[in-house]
Amino acid sequence: MPYTVVANTMQALVKYHGLKDWKLRIPYHDSISVNTTSLYSEVRVTEGVEEGWLFVEGKKNDDALRRLESVSQRLTGKRFADLGLEIDSKNMPGVEGKGLGYSSSAGAALTFAINRAVNKGTPDMKELSRISRLFAASASRTMVGGFSRLYAGQGDDDTYSEKIADEKDLPLRTVIVPLPSTVRTETAHEEVESSPFFKARIESASRRCDLVENAIRGGDLAKLGELVEQDTMELHSVTMTGKNRMIVMSGDTINVITKVRELRSNSVQAYFSMQTGPSVFINTSEEDEQKVRRAMTKIGYRTVSSSVGKEARFKRG
Repeated sequence: MPYTVVANTMQALVKYHGLKDWKLRIPYHDSISVNTTSLYSEVRVTEGVEEGWLFVEGKKNDDALRRLESVSQRLTGKRFADLGLEIDSKNMPGVEGKGLGYSSSAGAALTFAINRAVNKGTPDMKELSRISRLFAASASRTMVGGFSRLYAGQGDDDTYSEKIADEKDLPLRTVIVPLPSTVRTETAHEEVESSPFFKARIESASRRCDLVENAIRGGDLAKLGELVEQDTMELHSVTMTGKNRMIVMSGDTINVITKVRELRSNSVQAYFSMQTGPSVFINTSEEDEQKVRRAMTKIGYRTVSSSVGKEARFKRG
């Protein structure tokens, strides 16, 4: 019988940019993220087919298949087409926007699905975090769920993710504002290495990881918000100062950030965060979540609310 695997998207809190090893997808420094509850990839698996196929949103996707081949080879020693699996991956609930983390959830779900097909026992999530990294480094963090940290080592063995906290440590609420873009994340990763500020960014983000982890474990939303905003602005500054001067933010991004700052000046806990895209994550508290949503709706933006999400998992049926 077909079965389904689910993995939630993530919001990167300390974001990696660029890769020091593109084949193994190892970033230059550690990174930290939190899984969402509202956005996810759902992977439907049928075993025992004559030739394996991968569908993304109902269509064959060569880029996703190329990435999945590395995962398949690591898990099974075989090409994906030889596994006898038909896999259909969909991003749910159909929210359009760039920088929402769907590559991370797809990578985690696809890795988990292949592992379940070939290894029927209890999954080793630490090992799967290593393997899903071959699809996307962010998928490694998504795999283990909650607040997670990817340790960027020197090779495959010492580059993995682990969950460092969950909602009991910090009951974070996030209001997501999806915004469109045509910029490819891969292009942005390649771009940043030509920025004259890239080395400084690596040093700054490396130091920030411990500070962010301490803020999460200590339940300090204000400190976390401050650190994540700084990290976001650094990320976009190195993108904009690469050789092609790529601008990933949009006018809508600036509108949302301006409103977030206005809310905070009126004693609302609200802090902006972005990944490699124009979409904005607004980190807030349970008490202020609806205030933030109403403010964004009032200025014309659709929102999606989230709390702290789980690890990749099997969904029966």
